[in-house]
Amino acid sequence: MLKQAARRALVIALIICALAIVFYINIAVVVGGLKGLLDFGSFVAAGQLAVQGRNPYADESPLIFNVNFSEIGVAGSAPNLNPPISVLIFESLANFHPLLSVQVWRFLTVVFYIYTFYILIRRSKATTPGIFWRSVWAFSLAGFWHTIELGQLYTFLLLLTAGIIINIEKGKTLAAGILLGVLIAIKPNFVFWAIALGVAGYGASFLAAGITALLISIIPLYFYGFEIYRQWFEASNIFTPHLLLFPGNNSFQGLTARFGLAPVGIAMSAALFFAALFVVYKYKPALSTVNLLSLIVSLLISPIAWTGYTILMLPSFLRIDEWKREHWIAAYIFSFPFYLVLWFFQKGFFNFVFFGWFYGWGLLLILTAAFRDIITNKS
Repeated sequence: MLKQAARRALVIALIICALAIVFYINIAVVVGGLKGLLDFGSFVAAGQLAVQGRNPYADESPLIFNVNFSEIGVAGSAPNLNPPISVLIFESLANFHPLLSVQVWRFLTVVFYIYTFYILIRRSKATTPGIFWRSVWAFSLAGFWHTIELGQLYTFLLLLTAGIIINIEKGKTLAAGILLGVLIAIKPNFVFWAIALGVAGYGASFLAAGITALLISIIPLYFYGFEIYRQWFEASNIFTPHLLLFPGNNSFQGLTARFGLAPVGIAMSAALFFAALFVVYKYKPALSTVNLLSLIVSLLISPIAWTGYTILMLPSFLRIDEWKREHWIAAYIFSFPFYLVLWFFQKGFFNFVFFGWFYGWGLLLILTAAFRDIITNKS
C-alpha cells in the first residue's frame, strides 16, 4: 500500500515538474517576443496597403512576417492570406501604431480564451480533480501560447467554435449555423463542418452557415470589386507552397510536402473528405462526435493548419467525461512547447518531418480513435 502511494506521489511530482517546465518555456518565449509584430504585422500591412489603394495580398511592406530557417534552407514570407473580408477589418488597424495594436490584441486574445474556457468548463461533467488537471492542461496548450506570441486570431475562432457546439447541442440549430457561417467566412476550410452537419441531418445549420458565409463574403466586393478575390487567389498560389514546409503546419499537404509530394497530400485530403462524410451518413454518430470529426478533418484537409488551430480541440476534450489513452497522448502532444518544435525541427530530415508535423500526429491519433468508435458503434 505504501509502495503504491509512493509511486503515485512520484508520478504526480514528475507531472508537476513537467508542467512547470512547459509553463516556464511558454511564458519566457511569449515575454521575449512581446516587442515583435510577427503575424500581426502581416495583418497591419494588409490593412495599410488596402488604405493606400495597393494590393493587400502583396509582400511589399516591411511589416510582413518573414521567416528563415537557415539550417535547412526553408524560408519565405507569410503575408495575410485570410479571405478578403479580413482586409476590410484590418484596414482599421492602419489608423493605430502597430506595437500598441498588437499588445491590445494579445490582451483580447487572453480574454477570449479565458472566457471560452469558463463557458466550456461549466458544462464539464468531470470530477473535481479531473476539472483541475484539465484546467491546467488547457492553459498549457502550445497553440494558446503561440497564438499570443504571433498576435493571431485563433482564440476568437475558438470562441466561435464553442458557440457553434453549445448552440447546436441545445437545439439552437439556426444560431449554430449562423456562427458557423461566420467561421467559414473567416476560415473557408471549415466548410466541411457545415457539410457534415447537413449529412448528419442538421439541414437548418447547413443552410444558415452557407447563407451567412456567402453574405459576408459578398461584402468585400462592394468596397474592392472582384479584383480583391483575384489578388487573394493569386497570393495563395504564390505563398502557400513554401508555407507548407514551415514547422507547425499540421495538414496532410504539410506532411507530404516535406517529402516533395504535396499532390499526394491533396489526394489524401480528398479521400478523407469523402470517407468522413460516408461514415457520418452510414453510421449516424452522436452529435458530439460529428463536431469533433468535422474539426479534425477540416484541419487535416486544409492546405495550412497552424499550431494555433489545435486549441479548437478544447471544446471536445473538455466535454469527454473520461479520457481514454489516445486522449491523454494527444493532450501531451498538444501541450509540447512550440519553441522546442522549432529547435528540433532543424536537426536533420527525420526531425524536419516528425517535429515539423508534430501536432498533426495528435490530430491523426484522435481522428483514428473517432473512426474506430463510430464504426464499432461506441459513439
